[in-house]
Amino acid sequence: MIAASTIFVVLLQSSGSQTTAFSLSSTSTTSHTTITTIFSSSSSNNNEGYFIAPTSDIQSIDVSDLGLTLDDFDVTFPKSSDGGIQITTSGYESTSMIPSVDDNGLSWEEDSNIVGVKLSIPGLRGQPIAAMDVAITSNTCTVTVFGYAVWSCLLKGECLPESSSFQIEDGKDMMPLITLSVEKKNNEKRWDGFILSIGEDSIL
Repeated sequence: MIAASTIFVVLLQSSGSQTTAFSLSSTSTTSHTTITTIFSSSSSNNNEGYFIAPTSDIQSIDVSDLGLTLDDFDVTFPKSSDGGIQITTSGYESTSMIPSVDDNGLSWEEDSNIVGVKLSIPGLRGQPIAAMDVAITSNTCTVTVFGYAVWSCLLKGECLPESSSFQIEDGKDMMPLITLSVEKKNNEKRWDGFILSIGEDSIL
């Protein structure tokens, strides 16, 4: 499975200080690693909480020669508080059972509490969203159509299904878009993705 991941590190704004957000991105198929500054401002700009920078303010530096990879950030999430550090990781995964197929059908974003997922399975194109459902257990996610399981996966970590939620809506090109919000059982443990393996009952 081909995976691309990005780590966003946000230095939270405090009175009279500078707010800076940057990302470290890396692709598993190459040794290319880049640090990108995506936001920097003083508190006087009055845009706390919005990390959107003009294109001219975005700067990237290739740090591959330093041997820096995402593994260097393989630590537990720190407790976020005023003046602390908040870490969000994100990336893409394939929904196909075939290892050589990379459809980028799943995008994920993770913080210390939640794994948010947008799932667009190519095999579901044209299916009516009213006939679809999603079942989440502590370590699985299953998509059904007309009551039949068509796609499932094992999760990379344990979640709290009673606190998790999903939404199904029409997406682009008649492909249903499934949005998941999965609350992690262990808040300090990083999943670094969503899919551990595709379920044996998957037909897509």
